[in-house]
Amino acid sequence: MNAPKSFPFVVPGGIKRPESIDVKVADFDGVLFHISNVNGDKTKVRTSISLKFYKQLQEHGADELLRREYGDLLTDTEDGYNVSVLIDLENIPDDWEAVAQRIGLLKRNCFASVFEKYFDFQEQGEEGQKRAVINYRNDETMYVEAKADRVTVVFSTIFRDEDDVVL
Repeated sequence: MNAPKSFPFVVPGGIKRPESIDVKVADFDGVLFHISNVNGDKTKVRTSISLKFYKQLQEHGADELLRREYGDLLTDTEDGYNVSVLIDLENIPDDWEAVAQRIGLLKRNCFASVFEKYFDFQEQGEEGQKRAVINYRNDETMYVEAKADRVTVVFSTIFRDEDDVVL
């Protein structure tokens, strides 16, 4: 079944009208997501993400990568968040499944800029570039470095739970 281009959706049993949404989700990395309507307009659904370490990702091209990946879906950033994307339910794209999947990869795509940058360094033989340092959790850091023959990623991890320490 092809998705209609706009609301109201026709579903078995009748027409489905957009509903109000306001959901906040916390990730185990301290990352926050907020899915909500914009200014009470039920046909506009905004997904926002807040990462404590976003400024560090920006130093490695996060903004440019997100513009490339999300283009016109990017919207004014919601207060307290780093990035927001917007879906207009009155103009659903033909490739709506791919768009939904891309929005689901928002956190992944924020991180991707660091890896793309250092894979490019390695591919071009640009050894000796300054190592990336991303403080992705309290007291935990990710380091990324390019060498002539590899990209090295190190996660410094602190295990607080006794069972985890044993591992």
